[in-house]
Amino acid sequence: MNQSAKPTLGVQLIVNNEAELLPRCLASLQGADEIIVVDTGSTDQSVEIARRYGATVIEAQWNHHFSDARNTGLSHAASSWILVLDADEILQTSIDSIKEILGGSTAEAYTVRIENLLGSRPEDRLYHHPVRLFRGGQGYLFCGRIHESVESSILTKHGSAAIEASPIEILHFGYLPLVMSAKHKISRNEHLLRLALAEEPDDVFSRYNLAVTCCQDGRLEEAGELLRQSLTLAPLQASYRPSIIRDLCKIDLATGHVKAVDSLLTRELTRYGDYPDLHYMQGQSWESQGFYERAVQSYQHAIDTSSAPAPGRAYVTEQGMDSFRPLHRMGAIFQQLGKQKEAAQLYHRALQQHSLYLPTLEGIAAAFQELEVPEGEIAALLIQLTGTAQRAARTAIIGTLYRLGAYKAIAELPPAVCPLEEDTLLFLLSSWIITGKYHSFRKTADKLRAGTLQLSAGGLNTETVRQLWLLEAMVTWELGEKLQEELWLQSPAEVRSELLEIDARLSSDAAVQQAEFAAFGESPLLAEVIRLAVKHQFIALGKRLVEHFPAHTSILAEALYEEGWRAEAGELFIGLAGSKEASGATLRYLGELLIDKGHYAEAASWYRLALGESPADDAVSTGLALCYLHLAEQRLAEAVERLQGKGQPPHGPLQEDSAAVAQSIAVLRRTPWHTKWNYTQRQRGAGLS
Repeated sequence: MNQSAKPTLGVQLIVNNEAELLPRCLASLQGADEIIVVDTGSTDQSVEIARRYGATVIEAQWNHHFSDARNTGLSHAASSWILVLDADEILQTSIDSIKEILGGSTAEAYTVRIENLLGSRPEDRLYHHPVRLFRGGQGYLFCGRIHESVESSILTKHGSAAIEASPIEILHFGYLPLVMSAKHKISRNEHLLRLALAEEPDDVFSRYNLAVTCCQDGRLEEAGELLRQSLTLAPLQASYRPSIIRDLCKIDLATGHVKAVDSLLTRELTRYGDYPDLHYMQGQSWESQGFYERAVQSYQHAIDTSSAPAPGRAYVTEQGMDSFRPLHRMGAIFQQLGKQKEAAQLYHRALQQHSLYLPTLEGIAAAFQELEVPEGEIAALLIQLTGTAQRAARTAIIGTLYRLGAYKAIAELPPAVCPLEEDTLLFLLSSWIITGKYHSFRKTADKLRAGTLQLSAGGLNTETVRQLWLLEAMVTWELGEKLQEELWLQSPAEVRSELLEIDARLSSDAAVQQAEFAAFGESPLLAEVIRLAVKHQFIALGKRLVEHFPAHTSILAEALYEEGWRAEAGELFIGLAGSKEASGATLRYLGELLIDKGHYAEAASWYRLALGESPADDAVSTGLALCYLHLAEQRLAEAVERLQGKGQPPHGPLQEDSAAVAQSIAVLRRTPWHTKWNYTQRQRGAGLS
């Protein structure tokens, strides 16, 4: 081939009922010398759309084999270079820019950078670098029934040196949950992968992709086993081997197998020391075990990969694995250790990389809250960090303040900066209620019901409307009023009758009899109202509801405890324990309260009951282990004191055992076993521990 000739570039796609996505894809291909679309049986407008954009359409029968369809397209190609796309992708790099890369090129093929959208948040991105651009007319063919690749065909003829990296970027929508569901991709992919493995049982790549499909379907144990098999069989030089390790670590972390993560990464980080995701997951493992110093080192290693020489291979990686994600986790560790200034500095560095990363926004706000910075100044800081021009930024600011309990700061935000929007409506209304601005709440709620205030073209979604009515009922009862039946005829049918019945009970003087209450005994709506009352600091209303509906006493107790009202919760817990009605989360919370007061033997008895109900609950198991360790520490301290009273030396085996137990307690207390309260919630229980 005359490599000095001006290169021509063709683009090839396979489609089947892609009318919704196809126009965006084809519009990004302006300037291509040819577009070949292999249609495998579309019944929508896909073929017409493809021809409208100037594509040559080849109609082929679908035989459940993607490579066959790809190779059908290749047999019709006339261009000197071929770029392969899918209908759920958009080419981000212009065709002209790609042709500039190809001019005078000596490579046989190029990898491209594919940005896979995984969700709606800016950080929900996964990147990988497959071979998608290669020379035409060289006899290269795709292989694989699914997740087909041309790479092996090129490697067989020319070796890895013939494939170069390129700056070409493609945006992929196919992993978005709605697209996956609409196209039934999980079931389709699993069917094809199992066909492939039936034909070639030793095909490691298909086994690996079957594991990925099982993971997407939520079958983590099955996925983990397939990944372990794949890792055993995969050649060391296989390009997908690092991804197997990454995915296996993610699953083991999700299923609590942290020791397996440590064992695997101890070996594999010597091979893939430039892979930030592996360092990050090693940090997650150490952090979950309470080894904070080791975790910080691993997170720093992940960051260091960004400034190291370019890696020898292109890894599958999530956005921010070498920047804002490890910085955030380091900030969280320093915050856990009480080093708020250092935490704030790390959070600030993370936000320089991604200003709308919600965990970090919440982290930096919480750090300043712990440093007793006024709420208004924290709100101003968040506005400075994110700006308010984007709706996502406004949502992030208000959501962060709400989760920290900074209701006054929300209520005082000027409407010009943070107008009423559906995303933040409930946060704003709740903040008005909590800060006593009942008139503002009711005025806005009336306008929303009447339709004189429109926040979106289609109106409020069903759940937002439902929550508005629950808030209205709660405020009415808090103010000692009765629900007006003519107004409540407008409320959603699924809440109307139950709320009116609660209203009737609250309006009566006598508490409902237990026998009378049978139909209400398991009312999720009443439980939700009680939790809402506590959330909005209407404690007296919560108690009134329980007086009339005593079967929900545990709901009130748990809600009070979770919101930091520990004294009030403790009284109810004692009553539940005395009447032998304690169960579920109440058992664990009783254990936590007693551990916090240093009553380890009594705490252990409640944790044992909780463990009997929930044997797989890690928080319960950890709490029980802490009880036993503290009891052992007390016994050792007593033994050491007795020996010292007899003139024994101050250092010896018992002292060493005591120090080891104390170290185990310190590490175990760092793990996520106890209910977490924000600064505002902790202040409600100050002085109880």
